[in-house]
Amino acid sequence: CVLLVGLFASGEWKTLTGEMKSYKLGEVSYAMTLFFTAVTWQVYTIGVVGLVFESSSVFTNAITAVGLPVVPILAVVVFRDKMDGTKVISIILAIWGFI
Repeated sequence: CVLLVGLFASGEWKTLTGEMKSYKLGEVSYAMTLFFTAVTWQVYTIGVVGLVFESSSVFTNAITAVGLPVVPILAVVVFRDKMDGTKVISIILAIWGFI
C-alpha cells in the first residue's frame, strides 16, 4: 500500500505504460512478473514473522542468511539471467558471510 502511494506521489506511474511496452517478453509477462513478485514478498514476510513467533529471531536470521546465496543462483536458472562477475562476487560474499 505504501509502495502505491510512493509510485503515484513521485509520478513514476506515468512511465509504467512505456516500461510495459518495451519489456521484451510482452506486457502480460511484465504485469505477471510485478504481481507475482509482490505476492512472493508478502508470503516471505508473513513466513519470516511466523518463524520469529514459532522459534526465535536468531533462527530466522540463520534461515535468511542461508537463502541469501541461493537467490542469485535461482535467478540464473529460472529466469535465464546472465551470470556475470558481480553476481559471482555477491554469491561468494554471501557464502563467506554465512560461514
